[in-house]
Amino acid sequence: MRNTLKFLITITLMVIIGNPVPVFAQSGSRTDAYFKIFSSGNYRMKARMLEGRTETTFETFVKGELMASVISTQGETTRVIQKDKKTYMIIDSVKMVMVTAVNSASEVRSVKTDGMRLTGSGTAGFNGKNLSYDEYSGAGGEKVQFFIDGSVLAGIRSIIPGQGTVDLIILALDQNIPNNAFDIPSGYQIQDMSNFGLR
Repeated sequence: MRNTLKFLITITLMVIIGNPVPVFAQSGSRTDAYFKIFSSGNYRMKARMLEGRTETTFETFVKGELMASVISTQGETTRVIQKDKKTYMIIDSVKMVMVTAVNSASEVRSVKTDGMRLTGSGTAGFNGKNLSYDEYSGAGGEKVQFFIDGSVLAGIRSIIPGQGTVDLIILALDQNIPNNAFDIPSGYQIQDMSNFGLR
């Protein structure tokens, strides 16, 4: 259950980051260059997510409608691939693939990006440094802070009312995507729940 929750939180952050430009982009913002990378629909991002004392590391690949992640937490690694309107959770340690409908992941989004707007900037502690940030806010009170270290996007802090704060430390952001990033392994046991609850 704990690992499932981590997966859902990670997917939530990937959804937030994966489509920010129509909501966030404002001319002159220090984050413009990074929004252009995200909006290109072709990028790789490696990051560490901190929630309380729990740390999760993941590497995400996005190419058009395809998205894949390698997620590591508490000594366990899981791969997640979204394609063909389905989400594939690949657990290599037991050679299993769990399949769900893509919308089952999007429904757990804790932060709604609709209506987010640039509301200010400031300086705060992030990953052991005192860094400047641009802050965006939504109608529900949620906030997203983009931290800049010199000219580099150092990380993203999501502040969700009633749910706390999640920090995403950016380790790499580029457009280098391996050819096999979205491949589903063969010979694994398949648990297909993509039609669960559908009529």
